[in-house]
Amino acid sequence: MNKRMKQIVVLSIVVLSVCLSACGWAAQRSRRRPGMRAPWKLGMQAYSFNRFTFEEAVAKTKALGMGYIEAYPGQRLSKEKPDVKTDHNMSSAERLLMKQILREAGIKLMNYGVVGLPNNEAECKKVFEFAKEMGIETIVSEPPEDAFDVIEALCDEYEINVAIHNHPKPSRYWDPDTVLKVCEDRSERIGACADTGHWMRSGVNPLEAIKKLGGAKRIISFHFKDLNQFGGGHDVIWGTGKADVKAILTELKKQEFAGVFSIEYEHNWDNSMPEIAGCVSFFERTESELGLSRWQYIFNGEDLSGWDGDPRLWSVKDGVIRGETTKENPARGNTFLVWRDGTLKDFELKLKFKIRNGNSGVQYRSKEFDKWRIGGYQAEVENAPGKVGFLYHEAGRGWLVNVGDMMEIDKDGNKNVVGRVSDKDALIKAGYYNDKDWNEYHIIAQGNHLTHYLNGYPTMQLIDNDRVTDPEDKNDRKGAAREGLLALQIHAGPPMVVEFKDIRIRQSRRGSFLEDAKVLFNGKDLAGWTVKDKDKSKWEVGKAAVSPDDPKKLINVGGGGELINLAGSHGDSIDIFSNETFGDCLIELEVMVPQGSNSGIYVMGQYEIQVLDSWNRGDNLGMGDMGAIYGASEPKVNATRRPGEWQKYKIYFRAPRFDAAGNKLEENGNATFRSVELNGVRIHDWGQEIDKVTGGALPGGEVPKGPLMFQGNHGPVAYRNIVVRPLRSRD
Repeated sequence: MNKRMKQIVVLSIVVLSVCLSACGWAAQRSRRRPGMRAPWKLGMQAYSFNRFTFEEAVAKTKALGMGYIEAYPGQRLSKEKPDVKTDHNMSSAERLLMKQILREAGIKLMNYGVVGLPNNEAECKKVFEFAKEMGIETIVSEPPEDAFDVIEALCDEYEINVAIHNHPKPSRYWDPDTVLKVCEDRSERIGACADTGHWMRSGVNPLEAIKKLGGAKRIISFHFKDLNQFGGGHDVIWGTGKADVKAILTELKKQEFAGVFSIEYEHNWDNSMPEIAGCVSFFERTESELGLSRWQYIFNGEDLSGWDGDPRLWSVKDGVIRGETTKENPARGNTFLVWRDGTLKDFELKLKFKIRNGNSGVQYRSKEFDKWRIGGYQAEVENAPGKVGFLYHEAGRGWLVNVGDMMEIDKDGNKNVVGRVSDKDALIKAGYYNDKDWNEYHIIAQGNHLTHYLNGYPTMQLIDNDRVTDPEDKNDRKGAAREGLLALQIHAGPPMVVEFKDIRIRQSRRGSFLEDAKVLFNGKDLAGWTVKDKDKSKWEVGKAAVSPDDPKKLINVGGGGELINLAGSHGDSIDIFSNETFGDCLIELEVMVPQGSNSGIYVMGQYEIQVLDSWNRGDNLGMGDMGAIYGASEPKVNATRRPGEWQKYKIYFRAPRFDAAGNKLEENGNATFRSVELNGVRIHDWGQEIDKVTGGALPGGEVPKGPLMFQGNHGPVAYRNIVVRPLRSRD
């Protein structure tokens, strides 16, 4: 087969694989209609953190809010394994440990390099086998020109890209024309890993190089940099150097580039996180300005256009909103900077804040009852770990939800803690808040369901079923709200300074098809749940922990908020199911399994999502592993966490359809898992049909509605934060 025919075959395979595959890492990928351009992927080249271990590099990548990383050969794997290096010569056990580090952080290993690919098939195969096992999409290399026949054949065989990297002059590929030459008539899986900083060091204009390589569709990935000068210099925050990064990104949009940007920051090695965070902010804002993101930036970084507050107290300095009071210029009561360009209903909000002293907050779905006086939901901003991140109701119901709690407020306004999203002490120990430094809030409001994250850590959830206040009555504030203003607070009291930046919103599309959230477990007792034989049941309410005497068992350490099955062995307990029934729905819950244990989530009491300790199973998962649709579809990737840790499922489900006589429709009648996510990773494709019930299901067969059931006769397990949102029909 000649090279041109190979190219046609490979292109056909690539197109077919794209059409067939919708799986992936859900925190970074989204469902796309035919013809939509794939989203950009921003991640880290681990070499930026070469003074640290790979495990530390992964943790830093997560802290920066990114979901992708590129490994390089030779980095120490972890402090516990300092002699193990991350490369293609790792043992199977060492590779599994590397996968587990990535899995726990929710980070996808996309690329690997710069690594040698010699004109030696056996040596190259070692690299390709490693890439295949680790799920790597692109190998980054600077191969000798006589190796490309071997490399091209392996690219086609393994369906893995090779991206040619350009170290500075006088390296082999410093000139983009050389890269184009070796790519000529080769597979589309061979292209460039464009290192913009090294081009600048070689005197090459990166924009012109990108026009040349991108015009030939030969850019696969980037080692992205911006330098303070051409011909040398050092890395700087993107957009502040000489590379004209915005023009580069604009050109890449024009080229419909859809690959990976690996941040390779080779300066200030021991303390580069603040500068890399600046690169991330620049990239995300530019992505939004180019129309490649649904996030809308609502602070322009220059002035208070669109915002309104007391001009004595609010200003813009050094690109951030600054609220400041002094003894000479105090606040006259709590006062707010109000966003005037709209109201928020169902949305996601992200912003960064830094507070030195005093007290502040982020108001949402709020009302202005007097000039610059706001009442409504408030995400706490305070230099106080354990307190920052909680939910307050300003000028309304007062304190609502403490850090770590999941709260339900009933229709009469009674507050009930029904679960936990985090352990407050563990959050503090993990450093969820950066003292007197920049922190990022991520606030999600969907119907009656509110969630706060701080620096990626969940800090609270609220299901607010209280009376909904009148949106037209500014004095009606003691109840729930579904829409309202966004505002930033300066608190009355001693002098204070608070700053905000990177403020962006994303309007939710879920409101059109999701009804209000329902809490199925009250965290106190088994009301609302049924077991067929109470004498055989080992289900209790409390707080679960792995037994210190036996890692295969759970114990109840007291308290509440968790539904625990204390079965000692197979057959030692019984299934439990909800009294309430559902059809089409979104199910969100958390589950804990000890070592080697087994359970299952039966949607409608009929169709099982498997629960199993699959921590050490690698990626070769079967129908019985964690996340499998039992008997129908194995999970696409292993997204599990270690035994004894809480794991989160998100399940979109479509119930079976029946005719007027009660017969299941022959066409489009099957139950369907529209998608299943585990720990933020999509593990099942959209639209996985199920044509029959799972073994062990409730009797009665397929029906329009059914309960949520947890398997209890296979081993110990615990569940918490069980929320169901019925879906409005979209048929």
